[in-house]
Amino acid sequence: MLDYLTEPMIIWAFVVLAAIAAITVIYLSLHKEKKSDGISTETTEWQPTGKIDFSCAGVPKDETEPATFLLRVEDFRTVKSISGVEHVEIRWRSATLAEAKRVVVCYQKATDIQAKGYQFPSDRASGSKSGDRKVAISTPPPSPILEPGSSSHEPARGGVQSDGA
Repeated sequence: MLDYLTEPMIIWAFVVLAAIAAITVIYLSLHKEKKSDGISTETTEWQPTGKIDFSCAGVPKDETEPATFLLRVEDFRTVKSISGVEHVEIRWRSATLAEAKRVVVCYQKATDIQAKGYQFPSDRASGSKSGDRKVAISTPPPSPILEPGSSSHEPARGGVQSDGA
């Protein structure tokens, strides 16, 4: 009954068909286009929100103890769902070196004593002994807060500033 399977031509035909099927499967798998999941499409690229966070692998027992921290930044992008509604996706990622440098520069500017108008008197002028330095802070006087109905020359006593409406 299966005597025809022993014929060499039939065997070669099966080998050729198997080879063609294998080549077709390999070709289709390599050239398969990525199908969109149909759920959403990206409308904007990832953009930074400006929020940062420091994470630490192990929380030190003492806050004054040195530890290694990882700077993380928040990004967002807008995606449009299949129904046409736009959603905002948020992710946290590790910061780049340039972002870490910007954080350091902002911190240094915020804590710069000379830029804020702090004055360190010399030891001779203050008459104090060495090591006893005091900081004199020069700040502008506070602006008066006006109450409704009061004249512009009389400061309020804890009221909220109003435009007179």
